[in-house]
Amino acid sequence: MTPTREIFWNVVHHQWMYALFALSLVFFLYGLYHRYLLWSKGRPVGATLAVAQDDGAGTRPGQGQSARGGPLQALWLILSHKEILSERWPGVIHGLIFFGFLALFIGTCLVAVQVHLHWPILYGRFYLYYSLTLDLFGGLMLLGILLASYRRYLTRQIYLKNRVDDAIILGLLFLILVTGFLIEGSRIAFLNPPWETCSPIGYMIAGVLETLVGESGLKGLHRDLWWFHLCLAMSFIAYIPYSKLLHLFTTPLNLFLRPAGPRGALTPIDFEGVGATRRVAPTEEVFGAISPKDFTWRQLLDVDACMRCGRCDAYCPATLSQKPLSPQKVILDIRGQLERDASAPLMGGRIDPAEVWSCTACLACQEACPAGIEHLQKIVDLRRGHGLMLGKYPPEIIRTIKNIETSGNPYGFSQEKREDWGEGLGIKVLRNVGARRAVPLLFWVGCAGAFDERNQRVVRAFAGFLQRVGVDFAILGREERCNGDPLRRVGNEFGFQSLARENIETLKRYNVKEIVTCCPHCLNTLRNEYPQFGGGFQVWHHTQFMERFLPHLAVGATGRSPLHQGKEIITYHDPCYLGRHNGIYDAPRNLLVGATRRVAPAWGFKEMEKNRNKGFCCGGGGGHMWMELRLGQNINEMRTEQALDTGANIIATACPFCLTMLTNGVKAKNVDTIEVMDIVEIITGR
Repeated sequence: MTPTREIFWNVVHHQWMYALFALSLVFFLYGLYHRYLLWSKGRPVGATLAVAQDDGAGTRPGQGQSARGGPLQALWLILSHKEILSERWPGVIHGLIFFGFLALFIGTCLVAVQVHLHWPILYGRFYLYYSLTLDLFGGLMLLGILLASYRRYLTRQIYLKNRVDDAIILGLLFLILVTGFLIEGSRIAFLNPPWETCSPIGYMIAGVLETLVGESGLKGLHRDLWWFHLCLAMSFIAYIPYSKLLHLFTTPLNLFLRPAGPRGALTPIDFEGVGATRRVAPTEEVFGAISPKDFTWRQLLDVDACMRCGRCDAYCPATLSQKPLSPQKVILDIRGQLERDASAPLMGGRIDPAEVWSCTACLACQEACPAGIEHLQKIVDLRRGHGLMLGKYPPEIIRTIKNIETSGNPYGFSQEKREDWGEGLGIKVLRNVGARRAVPLLFWVGCAGAFDERNQRVVRAFAGFLQRVGVDFAILGREERCNGDPLRRVGNEFGFQSLARENIETLKRYNVKEIVTCCPHCLNTLRNEYPQFGGGFQVWHHTQFMERFLPHLAVGATGRSPLHQGKEIITYHDPCYLGRHNGIYDAPRNLLVGATRRVAPAWGFKEMEKNRNKGFCCGGGGGHMWMELRLGQNINEMRTEQALDTGANIIATACPFCLTMLTNGVKAKNVDTIEVMDIVEIITGR
């Protein structure tokens, strides 16, 4: 006797199933079409928000793909659950439900293939494996649903917000699985096939039903449950586009259409092509975003990928420091306003301006998001709309913008003082070298290195290092201007582009090919954003450049130790624009661990709990180096506390903003036994 089962055993008039399926499909497709119409209210992608590079996603929904996404990358992220499993237990729970659902869906498709194409698939040994696999995955999915319910409703979750929709989804899935197992159990109990043990859960349920129901009631129970199970399944299909389950489609699509280009780069505005693709007058064009329709259609698709898991909030330094910003709320507010009125203003409506200005642009939210949602670009677009269109900036930022416009730096110092930091070091300046002789390396000093007294020590130490190891380099001196990062992050895109083009013209005039800088913000802008305007240069962070000389450093060429010859414990703070924006985590650690191991063998290195891609922001990014929101806790002091918890007496970092913010944090804590230093100061002993 060949192992198999009759597909529609005991079911009369099963043809009505197709009518129910057609009805559920109508609701399903209409729901998807409604979302498509909402996305279509946004700008075309690659039109008014592009200059030298398109994000590759086409000009209307559904056209093209991105270089950073693509089907294989999206499929890998989904099937590997790589991002979701970054949080272990929520990831495991989601994995149980997802892979259980996937297995049952494939199993249902195999039944449909056998019924409609008359292919004898579910027979013999394959049927036994099929039954065992579906029972096991169904059981795991049921376990996942129970664990998800426990986590949501019986444990305290700060950032995971429950809605009625969540209970409906979990309830539907639970009932579909339970009725499915009961149907299987009642069939096995009545027919008693000899291979029933290959369906272990159904077999156990069959034994219970034989005792409770008896043979006379099994057929009726099976039939009634079959129709109830079918109605539940069809209701589930119809409900998908109107619930959080929409992410079954929007998340893969969002990952597939992720914009091309570096992660640390913001999308530019095409000021020269104003209104060309939207067919509006220049006076009617919106730079940035004021209402949902001012975002691109892909950004509106992006907000529909949100699953309300709360991971962005759990890692956002502004949220954790009790500031108004919740990245999750911003995304959901955009979605809510899109559904209600896509033309209504967001700032001052659903979104308080203080929320948007609390962002430090650290990318912690995007790093944590398993759906690939890009929070930062939307927040910056809202800043652009608020600033460029309405002229509403925080007072401190207005002063910083004016300083950059008039003096070429956010500090407001004269450009004539840009070279003072290097006095007595004999550093070559490009205007003296001339454009005809190409200098192998340009040292981009940056505004903090040139004008901030504490950071001047850092750039002097690095310049001395370059001279000591025999690297031929030069600086721009007073021809160097702010790279524009502060302007771009606070939403002044027009000012940023003016600076960028001016700096690119200067660099090209001197035939600069390779650049090194001590500032991750300069690194990110020069490396990732200047190519948008034709400025392609090879840009290095000073820790990357120094790592080349690690074998040389490790034999004691670094000079004296920075403090004393006793035992020191170093902890390292990952700058957001070095780590999350540019993926540079190892070079600083290799220097600290490798070079100091032989120079100072008594020293130790201890990581903070929040490190690498989960590192905590210093609080100085996104324009906050020049503005102070007196809301909640100070982020730099929170990070300082995390460093103090390690027991370290040296906090190492590799960013001028971080150096300033953490130094202020140490002062605020009144701790005189710990020093904040740049890595180059530790290595060179200066």
